[in-house]
Amino acid sequence: MKYRKLGNRKMQMSAIGPDVGFVLFSPLGKREIMKKYILGIWMVCLASLVMAQTPKAEQVMNKKQQYIVEVAALVGKGDLTKLKPVLVAGLEDGMTVNELKEVMVHSYAYCGFPRALRGLQTFVAVLNERKANGIEDKRGRKASPITDTRSKYERGRDILAEISGAPVDAPKADYAVLAPEIEVFLKEHLFADIFERDVLTYGEREMATVAVLAAIGGVEPMMKSHIGIALNVGVTPDELRRLFIIVEKQIGRGEADAGRMVLNEVLQSKGLITNPGTPVVVVENGVKKQKVTFHNRFLIDVVGDLYLPANYDPAKRYPTLVVGHPFGGVKEQTSGLYARHLAEQGYVTLAFDASYYGESGGYPRRIESPEVRVEDFSAAVDFLSNHPAVDADKIGVIGICGGGCYSVSAAQIDHRIKAVATISMYDMGRARRQGVGDSMTYEQRMATLDAVGRQRTAEFGGADRKDIRALPEKVDASTPKYALDFLDYYDNPARGQHPNSTAYYSYTSLAPMMNFFPFVQIETISPRPLLFIVGENAVSAYFSEDAYAKAAEPKELFVVPSATHVDLYDRPEYLKITLPKLDNYFKQYLK
Repeated sequence: MKYRKLGNRKMQMSAIGPDVGFVLFSPLGKREIMKKYILGIWMVCLASLVMAQTPKAEQVMNKKQQYIVEVAALVGKGDLTKLKPVLVAGLEDGMTVNELKEVMVHSYAYCGFPRALRGLQTFVAVLNERKANGIEDKRGRKASPITDTRSKYERGRDILAEISGAPVDAPKADYAVLAPEIEVFLKEHLFADIFERDVLTYGEREMATVAVLAAIGGVEPMMKSHIGIALNVGVTPDELRRLFIIVEKQIGRGEADAGRMVLNEVLQSKGLITNPGTPVVVVENGVKKQKVTFHNRFLIDVVGDLYLPANYDPAKRYPTLVVGHPFGGVKEQTSGLYARHLAEQGYVTLAFDASYYGESGGYPRRIESPEVRVEDFSAAVDFLSNHPAVDADKIGVIGICGGGCYSVSAAQIDHRIKAVATISMYDMGRARRQGVGDSMTYEQRMATLDAVGRQRTAEFGGADRKDIRALPEKVDASTPKYALDFLDYYDNPARGQHPNSTAYYSYTSLAPMMNFFPFVQIETISPRPLLFIVGENAVSAYFSEDAYAKAAEPKELFVVPSATHVDLYDRPEYLKITLPKLDNYFKQYLK
């Protein structure tokens, strides 16, 4: 679909100069034909394109797991004031008396009888108060009888071997050599008497253990062991990251940060995330790739793929490019493709998953936060500025689709970014405020904000989270061509389909997105350069045109003939145009 034609528009070469394709300066405010065309198709597909709801919102932890972590952490800390309302909330949310009691029974092995008994006494008071008010709480099932006739030592020894992965005849730890009795107590009492009780699963017990250890502090070696065990028994890295968010909320940031450091160490040792010193793999044409992780200022783990050029020399420092993926995308798609190809041209490149998406942390999942998305670019610059392969004075950014507006916004406040390029840029704020082609009315915008407010109220009151999809759920004759183009990329296994990229995000994210104005001070990027690459037939072209008009020199609007928005993601015939353009641009400005 061509919603606009270049026709006889005035052509003007930019200050940066000519190259493949042609450079366009477009006058603003003359899009009435396009608006009328887009308005019709937009209203037809609005319900499916914007308001499709997921069957069920993703939860990193279920409610039972969250209460287990909260109760264990508060018992470990001895904060009975906070513990009481958590116990009440747990009972109201369906936790049984025996499940909550078991968390405290389990906790005593790690924080001692006094803390566990004080927690149980608090629970007794809660139950008595509720009973006096006519509330009869569900007791739940008790632990099953033990039918294994082996000795407790043998049973505990085998349970420990099962969950830790260590052989039963592994060499004894130094403390066990010094005090053999303690090893007997551990195996007979902790791993037999307690872990055999099937009111909680092994995974739930390990989550409780890590929460207690985080709360009491100063026991990093034990926490490291139990995080490893938790991963062995099926607790996911995301669940452990969520655990420390709960610890931060209930106990404190210092305790949570100490736990996060141990978690990252364990994940790195298991190859689940890596740091700059880890081995790399050759992917293509001599380019090497390694997975890296770094924190943004919100202490969210951002995970990326770092690409090193062929013939990489550790003694050298290289110009470096940060590549941000489209809205709803992940690093394994077009951003990774561009990062790899540009590494072939001699750059160090980094394609990363935005916070709340892909392999990166951030909870709840699939939250679209413009502030955090912008912060991720600066966090990537933080990381790269300290990387031995990177020339910190030669860092540029590339933003694709939604990543384009976030990269431009980041460059306005981060002067370490020396050059900016966008590909098929989408202004996510304007798109959510005004719809495609500015087709939404003021009344529709206000109605959307009213609906978001109602949804927030409902979710705070316990309603399920509502997610929406940025792509059509169903296709029919009224589905516009540009929407089909998106589907042909994101739902096509031969192109961009990836399990971490669903195009869903939280409905309540619409409000902060509508409040995002990425180009309000775009002129302040100057004298650093801006390059906008756009397809001639891209539905999003007007975003780049308007940004170009507002930006100060040096700037360039580079139009790729015949290309649509999504064509520039991966089509070989267009990569032959965009990649040399990017290479020439960054070689000029990162020299």
